[in-house]
Amino acid sequence: MNDNIHINVSHEVLVWARESLALNRTQASTSTGISPNRMIQLESGEKQPTLEELRSFSKTYKRTIATLLLNRPPKEKPLPNDRRTIDSKKLGQFHEKTIMAVRKARALAQSFVELREEMGIPFPLFKLTASITDNPQHVAGKIRQLLKLNEIREIGNIRFALEAYIERIESFGVAVFQLSLTQDNVRGFAIVDDIIPIIGIKRGGEPPHSKTFTLFHELGHILLNEGAISDLSLNPQWELEKWCNAFAAEVLVPTSELLQMSILREYQEQSQKIWAKKDLVDLANHFHVGPLAMLRSLLENGLTTKAFYKEKHEKWNKPQFGRAKNPEGRNLAKEAVQEKGKTYIGLAFKAFDQNRINIKDLSDFLGVKLSYIPKTRQLLNA
Repeated sequence: MNDNIHINVSHEVLVWARESLALNRTQASTSTGISPNRMIQLESGEKQPTLEELRSFSKTYKRTIATLLLNRPPKEKPLPNDRRTIDSKKLGQFHEKTIMAVRKARALAQSFVELREEMGIPFPLFKLTASITDNPQHVAGKIRQLLKLNEIREIGNIRFALEAYIERIESFGVAVFQLSLTQDNVRGFAIVDDIIPIIGIKRGGEPPHSKTFTLFHELGHILLNEGAISDLSLNPQWELEKWCNAFAAEVLVPTSELLQMSILREYQEQSQKIWAKKDLVDLANHFHVGPLAMLRSLLENGLTTKAFYKEKHEKWNKPQFGRAKNPEGRNLAKEAVQEKGKTYIGLAFKAFDQNRINIKDLSDFLGVKLSYIPKTRQLLNA
């Protein structure tokens, strides 16, 4: 086909596709290689794009050519509310990678539901609710009982514990995905306006205990029926974020249990509020949280000083804290299992093994090439 053939395209769709990724014309012109004047002509309907230009738009806007050929812009659900602790002028402004992560989560949720329908397993209806006027500690206690989280406490490996927490939450009707959130200081998001409630947590760059806190923070948003994109600041400006932080902290570190720990009684008997790192880490590991989150709980219960907490917060609250010293290269099969979760991946293989889907469908559901399927199954069973 001649790439110079002009294609009849709705200029409104071109504008929508650009704006849906929060790109201005200058940025789109740079990414596509199409001049600014030509962009104006195409977006005003004065001119029609060539096939080559349409391909450039498709690549830049992360939209299929079929989507760009629609007669009118499709209706698309908005992003969750921006609840980051940033300058108010920047609220609602996201990098295209953050937008794509939210878009991907919605698509994965749709696939998850389709897989369950294919297997004749309806997705559970999430019925749990809370109000911001409710005491977050009381709500956390109820959630701990319903999800039987004490059983997971017995798991010593925090990575395995995270997987167990995710599977337990998914069993109540929430889809959880670990996605590449590398921009905007985003650590997680919650979506409440889709086919099912969705939690997205940052896949790379954070240790499992940080992901665990994010997981329950976003579950708080689901309970409140308030979608959000969050940075999980320890000093948020939003009451909603404060509630979700308090909820997540109490879920993971129940105050009643914390106060019964023998190490706490030893420190109290000695009137000691400056914690040794080893004691703090051991206590944090017991509750599947990081040392900073543990220290925050101690502070809220008057078991450490603000000065000590501030000192450690400045030292530990850095992007590199808790990361692997020698991070491995990309492992696409591992990323697929982490991203979609073992429940989703296991269901896809089960559907394939029962001849409900073919190998190409399996590849599509897993999001990996055919050659990576054996390794993905191996990781699932690890």
